[in-house]
Amino acid sequence: MATFIRATDSEAVELDQEWIILHPDQFTVTKINEVGGVCWGLLKEPQTVSSLAGHIATRYEIDSKEAEGDIEAFLLHMQEIGMIRHAG
Repeated sequence: MATFIRATDSEAVELDQEWIILHPDQFTVTKINEVGGVCWGLLKEPQTVSSLAGHIATRYEIDSKEAEGDIEAFLLHMQEIGMIRHAG
């Protein structure tokens, strides 16, 4: 099972239920929603799609299988822009 973690150091701030992530190595700014912010916080430590979906399901009272598709899309996008990487 694939495990993901943040790729590099970055700065993140929460503003009006959205997160702004500054990535100084790439000179980029990424904006994510509240759920993405929760995932971003968890990605300080290695996480799988299932572990992230479990946290989101518990926090927002939804089915974890329902959350997995959105989590996979989020992780793919974050990996494509260099914000996360495979752990290990």
